[in-house]
Amino acid sequence: MKKFWSVIAAVWLSIILAACGSNETASDNAEASDWPNEEITMVVPYSSGGSADRQARALAPILEKELGTSVVVENREGGGGASGTNTHKNGDPADGTHIVYQSHPHFEAGIVREAGYEFEDFDILGITHSSPITIWVDKDSEYQTMEDLLKGIEENPGKLSYAMISGSWSDIAVKMVTDKLDMDVRAVPYDGGGPMRTALMGGEVDFIASDIEGTMAGAGEDLRPLAVYSEEPYEHASDVPLINEVLADMGHDINLPAVSNRRFIQVKKEFQEDHTERWDKLEAAIEKAVTSEEFKEWGKNQDMYLKWVPSDQATEKLSETVEVIYEYKDLFQ
Repeated sequence: MKKFWSVIAAVWLSIILAACGSNETASDNAEASDWPNEEITMVVPYSSGGSADRQARALAPILEKELGTSVVVENREGGGGASGTNTHKNGDPADGTHIVYQSHPHFEAGIVREAGYEFEDFDILGITHSSPITIWVDKDSEYQTMEDLLKGIEENPGKLSYAMISGSWSDIAVKMVTDKLDMDVRAVPYDGGGPMRTALMGGEVDFIASDIEGTMAGAGEDLRPLAVYSEEPYEHASDVPLINEVLADMGHDINLPAVSNRRFIQVKKEFQEDHTERWDKLEAAIEKAVTSEEFKEWGKNQDMYLKWVPSDQATEKLSETVEVIYEYKDLFQ
């Protein structure tokens, strides 16, 4: 008899737990159907006026239409993006009301500098913008092709120079190829992309590595692209050869990773796990906003190639380049 009542109690317990789970699921679904019912804050951990800030402010009103609620852009600058990223990680709720419009590789630079967060602390909703890194020379340079430049470096060890920004693709991209080919070239630091381009046009350096869109917009008529660090031709300059194809034609069995300046949207790790329905709704809304003709047309007017890369693919692409940054982490110290 005692065993009989134990079995009955176990059955009732399972029924109660199932009912509670059902109620929780119904509650979660109801919550998701009503969400968002409050303002969304899009954190930009950089100063106003930069490309990430401008993209976020162009995207916000389009995202408002998709979500049916206000989307406010909030700049939290400092530490090359580390301050705003940390205030989000440590202070904002993980309920989807706060998202981050992030910049790559600045985000990863904060990781290798031990700024207080790791790649795994966040989930990537998607990439909104990619601008592949490209090797450039002055339009009047004697180096007509990437092969010409590499031969020039090889034949004049330590004499050719490039402008770069410390702890950026402008430095890493050059070191990736010259390290592989055991070549000696001088790095000359500058404070930004504009000064780098000016130095190249003024003959202070022989070449630069810079993102293709920003350079085309800022000095496209005065500089000549030699090779792009991409897996496929760049849509708006498809005649620029791929760096790995150049190396293969020269007889080098080298496969350099594709690297780009990227903008992407991230959230705290707990959001997707604790609010799956909200995550799905937010990701779908952002995808519609980013792929809208309104946003793409805005980007075109800004000389930006805006394209959505969904969560899984975006996470894979960013994690691959994180490995490259860790390989060159000494450049970020």
